[in-house]
Amino acid sequence: MRDINFDLLYSSTLVEGKNTLQDFHAWFSERVQSGKFEVDLAPLDSLKGWAMDSISGTYGHESGKFFTINGLHVELEVNGDVRHWNQLIVNQSEQGILGLLAKRIDGVIHVLIQAKMEPGNIGFIQISPTVQSTRSNYTRVHGGKSPKFIEYFLGKVPGITIFNQLRSEQGSRYYRKRNQNIVILLEDDSPVPEDKNFFWLTLGQLRELHKVPNLVHLDCRSIIGGMPFAIPAEMDNPCTISTGNMATIASLHCNDSDALNSQRDLMSWFTKEKMKNIKHTKLVSIDEAKSWTFDGISIKHDSGRFFDIIGVEVYSPGREVASWSQPLIQCVDGGIIGLIAQVHNGVLHFLIQARFEAGFIDSVELASTVQFTPKNYETPTNNQTPCFIDYFEKDTEYEMLVDTFLSNEGGRFFKSQNRHMVVKIPNSEHIVVPESYAWMTLSQLYYFGSMELTLNVELRSLIFCLTFT
Repeated sequence: MRDINFDLLYSSTLVEGKNTLQDFHAWFSERVQSGKFEVDLAPLDSLKGWAMDSISGTYGHESGKFFTINGLHVELEVNGDVRHWNQLIVNQSEQGILGLLAKRIDGVIHVLIQAKMEPGNIGFIQISPTVQSTRSNYTRVHGGKSPKFIEYFLGKVPGITIFNQLRSEQGSRYYRKRNQNIVILLEDDSPVPEDKNFFWLTLGQLRELHKVPNLVHLDCRSIIGGMPFAIPAEMDNPCTISTGNMATIASLHCNDSDALNSQRDLMSWFTKEKMKNIKHTKLVSIDEAKSWTFDGISIKHDSGRFFDIIGVEVYSPGREVASWSQPLIQCVDGGIIGLIAQVHNGVLHFLIQARFEAGFIDSVELASTVQFTPKNYETPTNNQTPCFIDYFEKDTEYEMLVDTFLSNEGGRFFKSQNRHMVVKIPNSEHIVVPESYAWMTLSQLYYFGSMELTLNVELRSLIFCLTFT
């Protein structure tokens, strides 16, 4: 029987496959040029089918489907210190499907990606999973066509499920939101209908494309980032494993004896952080979210910080529905998602934080070293400036393992991007690690990735960028 773990790693080390990256860029350029899209800003009170509910005080769709914009009251107790605040939150209870079809082509695992338009995308089209669909969409609440290839992820076509997990979305923007992240491996001789909007890539090719700003959709990064797979020993496959990025492969392959912290200790630390952060949340009306105002055009914070809710009118003839209206989240510019990396015991480690976000199902999830927007801290605030931001805000002479701009999901966010950075600091530089932070290897991060509600979506996005090629 073929070793799926080895095959996943092997595919992750290859930047050549059925198609070259040059083939991909030619295909993608043609898809962009052939597309016809129009996205216009519109007042929230003019969007067809969307309105403020006079009873609940929330903004939503007349069908009761899709999602609503709510206020959220938050109470957080940490070590006896209690804080209260109100914020806006997107309440979307239904779980969507983020699915990749995989198949061995010439003995190498490839995944089927699509060129997909979304109204909030920078550049309109990005490369997305094979299927990226909410339940409302694939049950055709909108009256449009079913998403292509959805039948593979609803159990109607034979295939081997090699990954299937409910993973969280942005806990600072969504209330208890999860999506199914799933990868289905087809038999080698299983035919897949050809479609001009879909393209086969190796995992290594897909991850290499993170270097192109705002090209790889967040939902691809969510599935692949931290998708767990065991790594075969070097002695078993010396030629193959030696062809990739040995620093990241060694960090992925190492055991507890080479790690600064044992997996047992990290699990205990993570549980303590969950227990330490005691939260109580309650969905409320927008009016009850103090300092947030709906003026008919948008919903925004009185300070101008954080994000706005805006409206758009969309025309896209290639989508399941050719035209529609919807609200989108417009974030303050300049977000940074950053990891500090350092070698310990000869192995690359990453400084991870246990981060609280009000919309998480649990109190905390594992996050990157920093996850912040500098502009939100420019005016006086009760919020404490995040730790370690100096490593990411200024020009640095440190080695940059990752430095790229990648977007938030364009179906809910309007032209929102974050700078993704991994900064490698010298072994000689000592960092005082706060109690809510811990050093981890890639092996340990991937182990946490085998469990639900552990790696937040921003960390998964950054792990995606740590390539094995």
